[in-house]
Amino acid sequence: MKIWNALLISLVHFSSSAQNTLGPHLTALGGNGIAVRDVWAIQGNASAITDVEKATVSVAYIKHLFSNEISTQAAVFVLPLDNNFVGAGYQQYGFSGYTESKATFAYSRKFGPHLSIAIKGNYHQVKIPEYGSATAFSIDAGALYKVDKFAFGVLISNPSRQKFVQSQVSSGIPTSVSVGATYFASDKVLIAGYFVRDIQKIADAGLGLEYKIMSILRLRGGFSVRQVKQYAGFGLNFNKLNIDMATAYDANLGYTPQIGLGYAF
Repeated sequence: MKIWNALLISLVHFSSSAQNTLGPHLTALGGNGIAVRDVWAIQGNASAITDVEKATVSVAYIKHLFSNEISTQAAVFVLPLDNNFVGAGYQQYGFSGYTESKATFAYSRKFGPHLSIAIKGNYHQVKIPEYGSATAFSIDAGALYKVDKFAFGVLISNPSRQKFVQSQVSSGIPTSVSVGATYFASDKVLIAGYFVRDIQKIADAGLGLEYKIMSILRLRGGFSVRQVKQYAGFGLNFNKLNIDMATAYDANLGYTPQIGLGYAF
């Protein structure tokens, strides 16, 4: 059992050291969290939360099918205050023998109709019951520029290269620069793409497409190139309630389905 737990810990940490739970909406678009405007953007480029018109809360659950023990739970909240937006997010990833969690607090501001800028603080924690826990704090900064049917975003994550301070965890928190763009090809079609590069010269890119079949139903799909993943999902909008579902497919880990529920007050 200890050998299995050790294997799971190494797998989880390898896959989650750069992981960020973006919710099923952004996940279905290929993991686009840089220039897509959504409440879950607080987990990516928080400057993209400035289109949220009402106080909104959303929760998500992810099941990792390669192990019955591993799952992810996440929640986000955004409160608009005129041209100022504040928000918080939380995610927990792992199983009984290992958990990795992150709490996020963000502030974003609109500077006119085109530009938004955000700063975000993240509190990271890793717990291994037999070895203790480790914590760290990091800061991200992002910007979003909108013009006509386009939006362009940039995110700088952990520029100060913060690391876990305890000796139990030797790895650091990824430091990266991400750029992204969205284009509304029509009132029914959204195209989104991003590129990310961290200081270890590890790069990733993704592309996503959303098609609005009707006012309450949207279909989504996408892919990312690092380790080659495919994504698919849909969203249902019922007045103040949003229901989003998505799945990611990895050739090594299989399918990872997730569901999200959001409510705008």
